[in-house]
Amino acid sequence: MRDCCRIRAVDIAALLLIAVYALAALAGVLEISANGTELDSDLGMYAYITAGEQHPESFSADPTAALHSHSFWNAARYLGALLTPGNEYAVGLLRAGALAVFVFYAGFYLLGRWLFGSPILAAVLSLVMGVTVWVGWGTFWGVTHSDPVPRVFFAALFPFLLWGGIAALRHVRARPLVMLAAGLCVWVHNISALATGAMLFMAFALNREKRSWAVHLGILAVCLLCFFLPVLFSLRSLLGGQAAVLSADNLAVLRYLFDLRLGADYGRMLADLGGYLLTCSVIFPLFPAACAGWLITVSAGWGGGERARDLARMYPGMLLALALVALFSWAEFQLAARLGRLPLGHDLIRGTRFLVPLAWLMVVSGVACFWPRLRKIFRFSLLAGIALAVLLLNQDRWHMGALHSLARHTGLTLPLQDRAEDRLRHNAARREALEKLSALTRPGDVVFSDNGDSAIRYLALRGLFHSFKDGLYPYYGKDADWARVWLRYNALMQRGPTGYIDAWLASGVSWLLSGRPQDRALLEPYGDVLWENKGWLIVRRR
Repeated sequence: MRDCCRIRAVDIAALLLIAVYALAALAGVLEISANGTELDSDLGMYAYITAGEQHPESFSADPTAALHSHSFWNAARYLGALLTPGNEYAVGLLRAGALAVFVFYAGFYLLGRWLFGSPILAAVLSLVMGVTVWVGWGTFWGVTHSDPVPRVFFAALFPFLLWGGIAALRHVRARPLVMLAAGLCVWVHNISALATGAMLFMAFALNREKRSWAVHLGILAVCLLCFFLPVLFSLRSLLGGQAAVLSADNLAVLRYLFDLRLGADYGRMLADLGGYLLTCSVIFPLFPAACAGWLITVSAGWGGGERARDLARMYPGMLLALALVALFSWAEFQLAARLGRLPLGHDLIRGTRFLVPLAWLMVVSGVACFWPRLRKIFRFSLLAGIALAVLLLNQDRWHMGALHSLARHTGLTLPLQDRAEDRLRHNAARREALEKLSALTRPGDVVFSDNGDSAIRYLALRGLFHSFKDGLYPYYGKDADWARVWLRYNALMQRGPTGYIDAWLASGVSWLLSGRPQDRALLEPYGDVLWENKGWLIVRRR
């Protein structure tokens, strides 16, 4: 296993294969989405923030775009801006996402080579790490499911943080540097950075490595300092906002807004946590397999290598840290309600998604203990079986993009082709509508949409009056007046499939983009239909 530190031809081939997959996925996603018309996550927000910085005149009457311009920074947005061609802000973010996909798979492959030595085991680790596992609270583990949001970029860095943590277990003086790296990752994704920092710190705290208690506690204190300096600097505006004093009425409005937007995710926090643990323990028994792998790895007399055993030594501390993070998140959420303030730490429960990669690591570590005794035919069969399962069962958007790109270039019939073609036709019509909207309107105009399409902002470069996702901005900004306005229009939108017409009329906005061409007869009494295709209408109020 000592050759695991040397890059060999098989490693270069593996990295090239990963690069080809990432590029194929990017090409397919760009084609299927018509160059990013369907960003349905926070990625759409990052796209229009960058658009607002480049074209402030286009969003002069859009309070949401004006609020966030020049004020929100993270690694995903920065990389996306660097990779943006012209005004195609979504394309830049998707290119950055392809880079994250490559770094994720390559990182876990290299970590597997370093831990276990075998390139086959490294490939197995990389493949299983990419399996999307839904966790709850609007989050999941994986990188290819949908938009490359910040947690995807953090997942790409996670193998390297683990690598540093395992190495620092024996090289104690390196521990503060690893904690500093985890703290700096708060600018990649703050929730993930906090959870990972807790995992690494607890793992270090429970492994003293034959040092005196004074030295051990001193190093832990330095670790905390190195971690929290960047974290507190990054979160200073959020923490400072907690000092704002709200009246009882304003607090009630914001709590109602929280319940409406996030209540489904966080209203049953412990029950959802139990469901997540049950699913990954019984229906998909990943966690019991991880415990078995851990027991095998730590058992005396087994193989696997000292690095894998170091990982196993860290595993209990990391699990304890995630349990404490979940407990803190739940307790703070309950306490906030009792104290009459808004919750701050509810998102931390999402950090429990790291149970999944830790479990996969221990499963592969357990297999590695038997690896020298297995015949080559069994080794290659394991890799081939996992690769085939991923190919046939993976339903993720980026995997669909890779298969679509491969099918286009080879003429092969591959899974998900029909679904990809349906999405391509839908998004082509959508982009056509957005480009026509941009041509019909002027910079500074505001548009109403039946579904709050953020592409109106980042692709058509026009203001958007109301969006469901906009509801979080007045909440985190503690702006009760804005929250009342948002709640009013949201209530109108929720009246039914045509509730958006009432909301549009109440808004006073001249322009409407509707994805319901069947509503043309309902719209014509109030405005002129200036353009139409199979999926969209553009209406101007009379």
